[in-house]
Amino acid sequence: MIDSERGPGGRPPMLGGVDPAVRQPDPPTGGWGTPYGPPGQGYGPTLSYPQPSTGSRRTALIIAGVLGLLVALGLGVAIGIVVGGGDRSIEPAGASATGKTGTYSMNAITNACDLVDPTPLTKWSPTPKGAPEHKETRPTAYESGSLKCDAGYTSATAGEFSMNKAGMSVEAEFTNGAAPPFYDHWKHADVATPEAESASGEVTGIGNQGYWYSEVRGNLVANMAYVVCVQDGNVSVRVKISLTREQGSPAVRREELDSIARSQVRRTLDGLREK
Repeated sequence: MIDSERGPGGRPPMLGGVDPAVRQPDPPTGGWGTPYGPPGQGYGPTLSYPQPSTGSRRTALIIAGVLGLLVALGLGVAIGIVVGGGDRSIEPAGASATGKTGTYSMNAITNACDLVDPTPLTKWSPTPKGAPEHKETRPTAYESGSLKCDAGYTSATAGEFSMNKAGMSVEAEFTNGAAPPFYDHWKHADVATPEAESASGEVTGIGNQGYWYSEVRGNLVANMAYVVCVQDGNVSVRVKISLTREQGSPAVRREELDSIARSQVRRTLDGLREK
């Protein structure tokens, strides 16, 4: 062997920069005792790949996190739509007995008294007191619209009990949006006074909610009133029957007045319901 091929001290030259005369440490072992060395050992030189900078790695993590959040939010929205779109066949408590709670309008009404049938009052007072009076207030940017009809009868030509009278007032008040129904105002107003004998209760089977109220004042001449008020959708309807009865007049049963008033409420709702 040529001396020039030996290294310092006459030792063979180092291969790959490792001195064979210097004992190298034993290679580390894996968890199962199998030796493993540095990546690439025994397979040629190890390839060096450029490592991403710390800033690039942080940006990648942020982007991945944002994408994960968007996926989670999208899944949440989809679940909300599926859950919220359940069975819609259940109607709210107190829904109208004649069908779903509807939308009402006075657009087709030119005379509020076209909605009213006061003829049952002739049982107590047979003579019309002039033509029924009506009033319509059309919807504007500031008002939702309303209508009213007043009809009256007398007993002036009936002989005995000529002071007896009967009347019916039918009112409808509309509301828009989240405005409270006029029903609330009427219910607050229809309360007993100390001098009146009164009674009240709930009306069911018509509209969303309803009540009835009755009162009697006076002795020799009694003034009687019976009210049925109902709110359904965007309209409140109030029917009030008023009777003046001389002492000794045939008795008037409350059930009769209730039947007439409820029938008139239904008639008015049917006439105002949008087709």
